[in-house]
Amino acid sequence: MSGGALMNVIAAINGQVTSEVAALYSLHFARLHGWPLVLLHVVNPDDSLEAVEKSMANIEETAAVYDMASERVMLEGSPVEAVKRYLFKNKTEILFCSTRYRQRKKFFNLSFSEKLRSISLPVDLAEVRVVHINSTLSTEKVVLPIKEDRMSVEKFAFFASMAKAYNAGGEIYSVTVTNRKKRARLDLGDTKRMLQKIDDRLSHYGQLAGLMDMPLRLKHAIALNEIDQVLHHLSHNDFHLMIVGGERLSNYPHPLARAKPLERLQRSTPVNTIAFYLKGKAR
Repeated sequence: MSGGALMNVIAAINGQVTSEVAALYSLHFARLHGWPLVLLHVVNPDDSLEAVEKSMANIEETAAVYDMASERVMLEGSPVEAVKRYLFKNKTEILFCSTRYRQRKKFFNLSFSEKLRSISLPVDLAEVRVVHINSTLSTEKVVLPIKEDRMSVEKFAFFASMAKAYNAGGEIYSVTVTNRKKRARLDLGDTKRMLQKIDDRLSHYGQLAGLMDMPLRLKHAIALNEIDQVLHHLSHNDFHLMIVGGERLSNYPHPLARAKPLERLQRSTPVNTIAFYLKGKAR
């Protein structure tokens, strides 16, 4: 495409219901921004072309309801390399794909989404972990867990876009991690001052949410373990979607390496989760 071409959103389709759900999230993201949706598949012997085309037809039917432009793209070759070539030739904002979790030890055993996460890409990546298939039909509460006040503008923009696309309420769940000794020494005054600092640093995001007419609340927790606390919070609240920020890290795992916190969170999450990776190189 030329430099003046319209930005688009890509949904990777493999014929599985999880990729169809991920594509529906991408559809609503694209609809909010007024961008066309590209339904992309790399032909390979592991996927049923009939199932892929059926999924695409289902998504196109939904896009038509919103009078959205959509396009099918079929590629050939090595899946990751074929997608990478396409992304460098076409003006794309973000790529949505579904993911699954299973035991793996070597790079060639990684899933398609994990391989995309581990290479340099010129677009943002939204990796969708599907737990409840029907959540895309009734998304009313979206949560974004962060550590203390650590949040980028890009991560908030994606979170806000997904919430706004569904006219959903949003929650920023700030978790402060401390050890048992420090936690025991915190008195009420210290705790209030610490949390007020976080509130002050995040206040501009609340202002942005107000300008977007998006209901947003900030909730705090002080915990010994960030992932345990987030999972506890999810199990005690009725969220429909969680957005988490990820980093493009090397995915050549050592057989004895412990699972990364984000992997554990996505493996154990009781709600649909989108891990948002900024464009850039793997580390």
